[in-house]
Amino acid sequence: MHLTKWRLVSIALVGCFKLAGQPLVQSVTVVGTGLAVKLGTQVGRPFDTRAVERDLRYLWSLDRFDDIRVETVDATDHGIAVIFRTTPRRVFTIRRVAIEPNTFGLTSTLPEGTCIDRRRAHQIAIDAQKQLQERGFQDARVTYELAPAVGETVDLKLQVNPGNAVRVGRVEFTGESGLSNKELQGALQALRPRRILPGWRLLPSYSESAVDADVARLRSYYFFKGYFDADVQAATVDTVGKNAAVTIDVHAGRQYQTLPRDFCRALFAERRAAQREGILDFSATVNVDREGQITTSTERGKPYQVGRIEFSGNHSYSDAFVRRNLVIDETQPLDERKLRQSVARLNAAGVFENLDERSVATVRHPETGVADIHIRLTERKRGFWNISGPVGPASIAGPLQGSLGTHLPGWGRGILELSTYMASVSVLAFAPPLLPILAGKASRLLLPVASLRRPYAPGEGWRSGFAIAPQLGWRALTAGYLPTQLEQRVLPILNGDRGLESELAITVHRPAGDMTAVCEPPGPKFGVLRRVTGIALHNLVSVSGM
Repeated sequence: MHLTKWRLVSIALVGCFKLAGQPLVQSVTVVGTGLAVKLGTQVGRPFDTRAVERDLRYLWSLDRFDDIRVETVDATDHGIAVIFRTTPRRVFTIRRVAIEPNTFGLTSTLPEGTCIDRRRAHQIAIDAQKQLQERGFQDARVTYELAPAVGETVDLKLQVNPGNAVRVGRVEFTGESGLSNKELQGALQALRPRRILPGWRLLPSYSESAVDADVARLRSYYFFKGYFDADVQAATVDTVGKNAAVTIDVHAGRQYQTLPRDFCRALFAERRAAQREGILDFSATVNVDREGQITTSTERGKPYQVGRIEFSGNHSYSDAFVRRNLVIDETQPLDERKLRQSVARLNAAGVFENLDERSVATVRHPETGVADIHIRLTERKRGFWNISGPVGPASIAGPLQGSLGTHLPGWGRGILELSTYMASVSVLAFAPPLLPILAGKASRLLLPVASLRRPYAPGEGWRSGFAIAPQLGWRALTAGYLPTQLEQRVLPILNGDRGLESELAITVHRPAGDMTAVCEPPGPKFGVLRRVTGIALHNLVSVSGM
């Protein structure tokens, strides 16, 4: 956009002075800012449109303005005044982000008090639009508005026009696939329907990136099956109404040999050993010759130690509370898996918005072998309310409950750090039991409960996961505390490495052309038993009321 302006200005100025020669510059003025700038257009020199264009580029490069215009005024018979009119970039303070008329699954982690300008707001709207397009809303449009709020703050309003969602109705394979259609359909991920109930499937969203991802996944799948020359390409996409039909062209070629089952496991073990030493860069390469013989090599980068660990955004929670949830410490080798585990523990604490890779910045210093870690946190809203009820008749399954609560102010430290506590008032509505004799003499239809609760945080261990509510008595509180501790301590063991081990990309050099194969993280042993046990633990805690 800016380049177009520069070109228009240059053309206009050349047109004005082409016949009149080159008048002298009598004055140069920058209107709209007190910023000291050094321009190439100087008083007393011949007027030069190229110098003006360079000055415009320079002013835009300062990243301080929303708009810049240039004007020329005849000052004398042989002189000209040059005026640069600027509109300084305004910075606003966000009070809240509103997504209207429907979020369509979009979420915003922009915390209250964040500084923002119109360019940043525009980029946020573009990012939201891309998210919708990834979910199948190919014609989605998202616009923004900065609406005045309280005092000097503004509300960022994202207006969503989703258009029509396009779903993948079917995926077909053409060519000489070498594998059955059922096997190829099972290898898909982004384009595979999800079974909700018997006979009811949720069709996947269509997007170009989803097609590209599954095409790359199929190439990797063929490689591990021993089809080293396989060619997999997305052929056509036919969209009719809200459904898309994707055709993938496959030429499997010759099957040489199926890779050993422990091929990826061995590479994961080697990478894990490197991570323990603080090595962040680990790569694997496979060379395939014309006879289908493969050789594997790995390369390790420089090891790093943890330098400073810093946090931002924890206004109500102390650094000490955040740090106690980490399993990595300064001066230790920078173990990438332990860093992921630390992020998972912070998410489990439940006081911050969900952290991901974008929330953690690692700054390396190759000359010293030290890497600093910065974790950006966004606190969740302090107040909350909820209404919950039983599954089934209240006379059998339990009461209806409504609660209002808030986190306490950020005072104190250790177990007395008040911001880690929640005060709430709840009302439990009981229904008369089916058999009145079961109610007893002390039965009540409405029971108000005031409680002080400290939710479980991995860094606090036994000092968390409890509630104090005099109306319920110590037996009820103990019955909730023990299952909570059991669940939070056993679940990480049941989950194993799930979510901590990232996939491993392998560069494959082959006669048919280079490609990338991906080793998926191995699942935990006895996975079904682990999941069933985890569900049982969760239900136990839910029944206990914690």
